[in-house]
Amino acid sequence: MQNIFSADHFQFPYLYKFPGQASDERILYVTREADIVFHMRQVVVVGGAVLLFTIGYLLSALLGNYIGGNVKNMIQVAVALSAALFLVIGWLWSSMMWRKSIAVITTKRLTKFIYTTPWTRHNLSLPLDMVVDTGAYSKGWFQALFKLGTFTARSSASSSGVATDDPDRVNKKYFYIENLSNAEDIHHYLHKVLFVYRQDWKKLENFRPFLPNLKGEARKEFMKQYPEYWS
Repeated sequence: MQNIFSADHFQFPYLYKFPGQASDERILYVTREADIVFHMRQVVVVGGAVLLFTIGYLLSALLGNYIGGNVKNMIQVAVALSAALFLVIGWLWSSMMWRKSIAVITTKRLTKFIYTTPWTRHNLSLPLDMVVDTGAYSKGWFQALFKLGTFTARSSASSSGVATDDPDRVNKKYFYIENLSNAEDIHHYLHKVLFVYRQDWKKLENFRPFLPNLKGEARKEFMKQYPEYWS
């Protein structure tokens, strides 16, 4: 099986392997933030490199009357190299963090891996039997503009109803995935998963995976290619 962090785009069937995956645990869906989020970060990196180069060039030009021509040229070359280095490192850094930060729905749990640097991550999992309810909503102008959403699942571990301002406790109450293009569809799909899980969890072994963006006849034709996945 392919390492799940090495995939640029996820395709059905979801034959990937992630850390901690049980031998009998099957992936029903895997996703990450929408592509537009990644492209916006690239724009920020390019803008930062251009700004760095512009500021450095203007400063060297202003100092041109006080320093020699050779020194001025050396400063401009150093500024150009610094801007190029910032662009390369920033581009690779944002690419690796976007590709490796993923969320997975399996036959046993919800789990996500969030990379804080290309080499360090934190992992959060919520077993299906601890999911109280789920939701999907858009928040902020960015998600509204690009038609993105946030998916949430509330945990029974902290559903006592006691009010708290403790951020650690608040974070434990909810499993969430931000900036998804199909948050509402995931919300509806997970309701079906939970219904089957609570009726007879063994039926999830043959439960159909989530196929976004496939409707009607197109979905039926696609399903014929993989008859072993449909109950």
